[in-house]
Amino acid sequence: MTAGHGHGAPDPGRSLRALRIALWLNAAFLVVEAVAGWWTGSLALLSDAGHMVSDVGALLVAVTAQRLVARRPSPRFTYGLRRAPVLGGLANALSLVVIVALILVEAWERFSAPPVFDAVPVFWVGLAGLAVNVAGAAVLSGSGDRSVNVRGAMLHLIADALGSVAAIVAAGCVYFWGFALADPIASVVIALLILVGSLPLLRETVAILLQRAPAGLDLEALADRVRAVDGVQAIQDLHVWELDSGSAVVSLTIVVDVESVIESTRIADEVRGCLLEDGSLGHATVECRAPGAPDPTPAICRDDADESHGHGH
Repeated sequence: MTAGHGHGAPDPGRSLRALRIALWLNAAFLVVEAVAGWWTGSLALLSDAGHMVSDVGALLVAVTAQRLVARRPSPRFTYGLRRAPVLGGLANALSLVVIVALILVEAWERFSAPPVFDAVPVFWVGLAGLAVNVAGAAVLSGSGDRSVNVRGAMLHLIADALGSVAAIVAAGCVYFWGFALADPIASVVIALLILVGSLPLLRETVAILLQRAPAGLDLEALADRVRAVDGVQAIQDLHVWELDSGSAVVSLTIVVDVESVIESTRIADEVRGCLLEDGSLGHATVECRAPGAPDPTPAICRDDADESHGHGH
């Protein structure tokens, strides 16, 4: 019998360019801020420059992961390195959780002893940082890439932009009312907002690495489309998973009663075409088997097993 394969992968060039632009924006601002802080002796400037290092590092991770996607498949990595962006997204999601923890620890210390700082330079630093991070996030959003890798990098920029908002609010409260507690209060609020945004990303990257079926995909409807193809008698061993968010893979075995390889190839091609026609799947592998041939579905995945895991049809 025969197997058929279908491929479809998004061009990573546009998102890579967007990531590079965001990286250079943040790297340039980091250098300017560090030099200005050293020149003026401003601790606020130097502190914010240190925080910008995390954004530059996150963007470097995202750029590296996106570049690895372009690697051609090899005998050792038959899909290429399509999972690299997922690892980049996971790394950035975990680092956001660490940043939240550090912010909360620092805020706790500041509640007991609110620091006295010069509100004017803090305000201007926060305003400049907000502009740079909003610009970087806008560039990434304009790329149209919603992969976990790009979303992880964007969340870092949004988190830093929210941190800049917190600095602006705190500076205003100190300048007009002398309310130093505004700094730790704003930090806690921002940390919780970052956590709310980063946990879904962390959950999605882990789910992809665990080879969960794509969210929102109706496996029964997909199986019904295959069964509707003329010549398909039954479906065995159906699996769907993701290489990256938005890049799904399906493999299945179908039972066909034909007398020639040419006819089984025609049916496999038709099944593959119906699987790939709506664009939700990027790669399909279809195997044809004769009636009466042993079912290749692992026993644990069959509907007639004691514990069904939803993979057998």
